[in-house]
Amino acid sequence: MNLHQLRIFCSVVEHNSYTRAAEALFMTQPAVSLQVQALEQSLQIKLLERVNQRFVLTEAGQALYQCALPMLNAEAEAERVIAEIKGIARGRLVVAANTTGGMYVVPPLLAHYKELRPESELLLQIDATERLIERARQGIIDLAFACGSIVHPDLTVETIGMDTLTLILSSRHPLAARSALSLEEVVSQPFIVPETISRTRQLIEQTMRERGYTLKIAMHFQGTEPVKKAVESNLGVGMVSSAAVIHEVRGGTLRAMPITDLELTRPLVMFYRRGKYFGPMARDFMAYVRAYPFPS
Repeated sequence: MNLHQLRIFCSVVEHNSYTRAAEALFMTQPAVSLQVQALEQSLQIKLLERVNQRFVLTEAGQALYQCALPMLNAEAEAERVIAEIKGIARGRLVVAANTTGGMYVVPPLLAHYKELRPESELLLQIDATERLIERARQGIIDLAFACGSIVHPDLTVETIGMDTLTLILSSRHPLAARSALSLEEVVSQPFIVPETISRTRQLIEQTMRERGYTLKIAMHFQGTEPVKKAVESNLGVGMVSSAAVIHEVRGGTLRAMPITDLELTRPLVMFYRRGKYFGPMARDFMAYVRAYPFPS
């Protein structure tokens, strides 16, 4: 078994076709088939089975695919870092963030860094926190940012700031003229919330349960933007990151309302695979992140 065979095997799995994998790898289809067969022979086990004109991973094939991805990512990462050290390639970093961080917190950070280091290449991916954790573990991404605590044995997690959740109301809401609301008044309102998988929603609901309350959920949406739009339309109230509503509050379409007996904060974290080696550009970027004045 070698990395060349693993690369071919993973390509067949991802394309679900020997022919398409061959095209992607600039090989012939028979050559791809021979390499997969050689891999199966070296491991003495079947990795792929044909079912109804499709290839299906066996249990061994699924296990090998999951193990091979980090190995191939590590190979690509090693080549990239060495090239950067030798001065052959400019610095390149794959950064990821959850929905809140990726849309409202991280882009200004990347923009400011690019002003200082215009030669750097920064790629941003946005996804749910749980999927980012898995990508970081596998080495698919270099660094990730998220709002909320993360504990995982395979990851190094650094707190780089704090994120405050704020209650938002439409400027047309009957309570919008108030200077503050009590928690009891807040929970009597219909709530607009993100989807169940959202860590923001989980934190809000857990906090309310601990205080003895249950939210009256009127609607739920995927992501923060639809929640904001529904609240702007006066369909209910919501709680989102204060960073997500800076422009709407300034523009007067939303009101950020203090809650007299509740302040809800969570850490803003940067995380990456434990033991991961970072090249010069990545280390410079991380030092910049640690010193960056994130809004609270």
